[in-house]
Amino acid sequence: MLLLVASMPYPFSLVYNFPSPKPFSGKILHNPYADRGGRWYKSNLQGHSASWGGVTDGRSSGSSYYDAYRDMGYDIVGLSNYQKISPPFPDDSLYIPVYEHGWNVWKRHHLCVGAKSVVWLDYPLFQSLHHKQFMIDRLKPTCEVLVINHPKFMWSFQPKDFAKLTGYDCIEVLNHYRRSFKHWDAALSTGHPAWIIGNDDTHDVSRRDETGRYWTMIHSNSPNTKQILNSLSNGNAYGVSGWDGVMDNGLKSVSVSGKTLTVECDSTANEILFIGQNGIQMRSYEATKKASFTFSDADTYIRPVIVSPKTRIYLNPIFRTNGALPVYRAEINWIASIGYWLIFICGYWLIIILVLKKVRSER
Repeated sequence: MLLLVASMPYPFSLVYNFPSPKPFSGKILHNPYADRGGRWYKSNLQGHSASWGGVTDGRSSGSSYYDAYRDMGYDIVGLSNYQKISPPFPDDSLYIPVYEHGWNVWKRHHLCVGAKSVVWLDYPLFQSLHHKQFMIDRLKPTCEVLVINHPKFMWSFQPKDFAKLTGYDCIEVLNHYRRSFKHWDAALSTGHPAWIIGNDDTHDVSRRDETGRYWTMIHSNSPNTKQILNSLSNGNAYGVSGWDGVMDNGLKSVSVSGKTLTVECDSTANEILFIGQNGIQMRSYEATKKASFTFSDADTYIRPVIVSPKTRIYLNPIFRTNGALPVYRAEINWIASIGYWLIFICGYWLIIILVLKKVRSER
């Protein structure tokens, strides 16, 4: 009976034709950091407080959660309790409505940023690539920025999934449970402009090992949440790993001239790394605050990493285009979808017939 109940959401899905993987190409290098005005806003958009009567495992009150991040100098504090959009805190001028979607056993979760409503549909047991795509298509219209959360955690998503999945904005590469670089590079290596986001995903702000560990710096020309969300969805942000939310370095500029990418940070870094196709380190420079990389014909994207004594800064990729960002869309295969629905209809009818036969035989 429990399996029957758990199966009820599964008919509500579609079958897709996924686009073929294609690395970034073109003669123009897209730089998501081209806008140099404004300032950087320090954010954590993923974390939990005590909620749902203790059914979920948040251990802090909402106010202590908010205060902990404000004390560490965060500008944006998102409280992403499961299936619930929390109201703004009293002095929160940069409130962004968020929640974590997902009540399945394999932790296939999404972060809905700038959420307008809560979606309750989920697939509690297994999920094929088609179920994962359907959830993205269902969630994206209900929020401004859609993030695939901690894909390496319990291997909820496989790296190969990101060669196919479309329609999301960011991957939560940095999370205190897992770091998901293989998944990110799998998306980038197949031409999907997926942006990094870093969050603690803390469930207890008193624990130093899960609070102030991972965050996102978002660029904006003004303290306006609409503009901040626009920057996040267009890659004008970077992820940071550290301790206690302490920044010992920052990004000064990212510039592109012809085929040459130049990264400059605020102070001397231990290393500046340039990571390319399939996550391969292409070049590194030591003890410098400025470094450059010139694209060869074989280079499709480069994502720089700034290594300092207390932090690592992970920048979004600079990649090849023909002038516009590539847009991929998984197309619905209606014939296969109808066949999928018929399987469930026949299955449920068979169950009903068997139950009726059993009831009649017991009379």
